[in-house]
Amino acid sequence: MNIPISWLKEAANIQDATPTLLEKLTDAGNAVDGLAKLGADITNVIVGKIISLERHPDADKLWVTQSAVNPDESEILQIVTGADNLKVGDYIPVAIDGATLVNGLKIKKTKMRGVESNGMLCSIGELGYTSADFPEASEEGIYVFPTPQPLGADARPIMGLLEEVADFDILSNRPDTNSVIGMAREAAAVYNQAFSLPEIKLKESAGGDASDYVTVDIQDTARCPRYIARVVKNVKIGPSPQWMRRRLSTAGVRPINNIVDITNYVMLEYGQPLHAFDINAVAAKDGKHGIIVRTARAGETFTTLDGTPRQLSETHLLIADHEKPIGIAGVMGGENSMILDTTATILFESANFDSANIRQTSRSLGMRTDASARYEKGQDPHQALTSINRAMELVEILNCGEVVPGMVDVFPQPANQRKINYDPARINELLGTQLTPDEINNYLSRVGISTRQEGGEYEAEIPTFRNDITGAADLAEEVARFYGLNNIQPRYSQVLSGQTSPTHDGSGLPYEAGKPPRRRREDNFKRAAVALGYSEALTYPFESPKVMDKLLIPQENNLRTNAVHLKNPLGEDFSVMRTLPVAGLLESLARNYNKGSKTTRLFELACTYSMTEAAPREQQWLTLTAYGKDMDFLSIKGDAETLFATITDKPAIFSRDGDIPGFFHPGRSAAMAVKTSPNPKDTTVQFLCYIGEVHPAVAKNYGLDTRVYVAMLDISAWHHVAQSRVFKYVSPPVFPPIDRDLAFKVKEDIPAADIEAAIRERGGQILSSVQLFDVYQGEQVGEGYKSVAYSLRFRDQNRTLTVDDVQKPIKAILDNLEKKLGAEIR
Repeated sequence: MNIPISWLKEAANIQDATPTLLEKLTDAGNAVDGLAKLGADITNVIVGKIISLERHPDADKLWVTQSAVNPDESEILQIVTGADNLKVGDYIPVAIDGATLVNGLKIKKTKMRGVESNGMLCSIGELGYTSADFPEASEEGIYVFPTPQPLGADARPIMGLLEEVADFDILSNRPDTNSVIGMAREAAAVYNQAFSLPEIKLKESAGGDASDYVTVDIQDTARCPRYIARVVKNVKIGPSPQWMRRRLSTAGVRPINNIVDITNYVMLEYGQPLHAFDINAVAAKDGKHGIIVRTARAGETFTTLDGTPRQLSETHLLIADHEKPIGIAGVMGGENSMILDTTATILFESANFDSANIRQTSRSLGMRTDASARYEKGQDPHQALTSINRAMELVEILNCGEVVPGMVDVFPQPANQRKINYDPARINELLGTQLTPDEINNYLSRVGISTRQEGGEYEAEIPTFRNDITGAADLAEEVARFYGLNNIQPRYSQVLSGQTSPTHDGSGLPYEAGKPPRRRREDNFKRAAVALGYSEALTYPFESPKVMDKLLIPQENNLRTNAVHLKNPLGEDFSVMRTLPVAGLLESLARNYNKGSKTTRLFELACTYSMTEAAPREQQWLTLTAYGKDMDFLSIKGDAETLFATITDKPAIFSRDGDIPGFFHPGRSAAMAVKTSPNPKDTTVQFLCYIGEVHPAVAKNYGLDTRVYVAMLDISAWHHVAQSRVFKYVSPPVFPPIDRDLAFKVKEDIPAADIEAAIRERGGQILSSVQLFDVYQGEQVGEGYKSVAYSLRFRDQNRTLTVDDVQKPIKAILDNLEKKLGAEIR
């Protein structure tokens, strides 16, 4: 939201420098996307006065003016202009030599048809504005000040051209800040200043009562909890005063006329959308104009203010009269009730609508307005009354109508302030602070949260404009915002590091600071993936059900049947939560491939979601995907092993066994696991990841005419392995090793992991490493067999080994390989 800084400071009664104010608001959670300095690009434009005006001697359409530009009128500038709306004595903006106008236009001394011109007399267009901003200005001529101004003075502040405008990023759960008053409330809280809504004073000079003119019938109170109608008579349509037009335009709203401008002004000021109907367009019954809030009928059509016919459904909420619709609730009014120049009596609407219904209506009709954008986030029903009264006050201030006393306010179930119990000690535990209950209550009171203590219990009463505060943790967040996150001292976390059980040091503070080990490991995984040449990607967690077809997942597979279906999806292509982490990455690879990238490597740390009989399950994966030069099965396998080496020194075991997802190539994929027990006889393993080449048909489904490789790492399992690692200091080896190379002939379907396990099982304590360095298949070993060669290293930490020391474990290894795997020594 764009908020003029002068308006914000006035509402909050704050005079601090703008950078300091915005920094404090940002620290309190109100992010500022940018600060625009309107008028800063216009320089050296001053107030001048026409002293004389003569025709150009050589051009019938030009005038030669003499303009005084200093207080005693002693400095006169000759300027040639083509405008015809000037006369002697007019006060006008003058761009002198060296001035800069909008779009970087530089003004210099020049000659026009042989006559010297020492500057430019400015129109509103040359200053970057239109007649909507300055309706009193000539459409094509020079702008003339309505009243005399100090000669030589800077014209920008006089015309209201100088303004700082902050662009606030309004959070979806903080609609209360989507207004000048809401942000002023935040600013006052930051500066610990008292804040109260401005007092509204009304004369209500018209006769009678609003109930004499209008009735209101809410037929759907769930979608319209409150509707207020007020009436203004003897309306005079015209331009708004300059101060209102300037505030609207600097906030990004185009001024139109006084009535429309009032509704827009109140929407910016209080955040409450208003609407104005020509009361004569609202059908009457028994002498009273009837407002009926109802849902649309099937097949009903309605033409909105923009002249577009809308096909309505029974989910759309309408503002209607006894005969017809006159507005789509919370979105846009109707063409049949719009304010005209001849309108004499106006019905003002201030209502509260269900946010979900307005969001659905806006989306289904393809209409997004300033009003719907605010209603979609939720509105405080109590704000409706304040806002409509403020609009009536502005009607009287602008002298554009007479306010009829009273109102018709239908509010069947008034919203009550919620109450939340909290414990100050628990707030200190959550934040890591040592605040007293009085200090905590003071921070809460800054944002209108009243507190009370009865016995040992504390209770907070939440204002209706803060629907985001639902529990004690939210109260703690409010305290943290104004106490200052930068004021909370960091403390080392014994609890998070897993060294001790949760404890306190006697001060009531937990040992909490920094990232927990799990987060640090995930950061290390990301850094390692980047070091391996992968780029991080971010994909959507929801996808189309058709993704399972592209990935060749069978119909009865759990990956399909256990999918989480969204109740309110953005569309068919985003209707289910992903059960596999690869689809989005394959789409990204395809885009890179189709744009000519010869090599692409992407990774993502993301979650999959599924429904189980026990409970919904969220599983985290680190997924590597790649294609291109120097990438094959062994490359992706090596990358997975490199990542694994960052958390443990245990060897990984690879196998074709297991339920490998169907999108992998059946002959070029494997499951990676690790032994869970140090006992050589215990062969229990823990699954770590799937690695392999993507099935060619799947690659084709994604438009990838190349081999694609994927590694899916189950991060929860990796964390478990890392947490079970016992760090033990081992001094650097002093005594030399003995190396032996052994080659065996085994059946080709025996995994290398089984061979290595058999070697380690009988290698004894002095076997320090086992490394596969050669695999051969061919005529020399026979069909169905392979030759594998391993390098074995033996070392003792306490003495130098002899040849006889390693002969016994080597014989035991050979016997074990022959017995278990049928291996023959070569």
